[in-house]
Amino acid sequence: MADPDAVDVRLRATTDDRVRPGRAFLGTDDLLVAPARHGRLVQLLGGAANGLFGGLPETLGLYDPHAVSRTAAIHDPDTVRVRYGDVVGLSPFARPTGFSLHVRVDGRDDDLRLAFRSADERAAVVSLARELRDRARAAGADPTVFDPGGRTRLLALEE
Repeated sequence: MADPDAVDVRLRATTDDRVRPGRAFLGTDDLLVAPARHGRLVQLLGGAANGLFGGLPETLGLYDPHAVSRTAAIHDPDTVRVRYGDVVGLSPFARPTGFSLHVRVDGRDDDLRLAFRSADERAAVVSLARELRDRARAAGADPTVFDPGGRTRLLALEE
């Protein structure tokens, strides 16, 4: 992934949606969260090939489960766009199965739920949450850190 302002995520836009791989792009005015362009069959076959060959297809660049470019994200109707000024809450947390970030957005009923898939998930969650907080503050919002409940442990955003 060549874009420094892009993070591989597993997206769940609403509580009724299924979890889909995708990317979060930090723009100048908003956060774009786009699902990958692959359908379920390609995801199943690519995931099986990655599992069978120890991640070799992904390492060689033959399959990327999070394949979506910034240009595709801008034009995709399934992309979730969040203006930084509309961010009212952040919840970076650890759960028994990994790390997640929930983002509360003014005007949305559900939190935007992002799970992370990377070699260093904790660092990705904390750095994205810090960047969102800083950009939201620059846009005039003051997002709070909230506890999503359940078996979670909040991550500190301060160094």
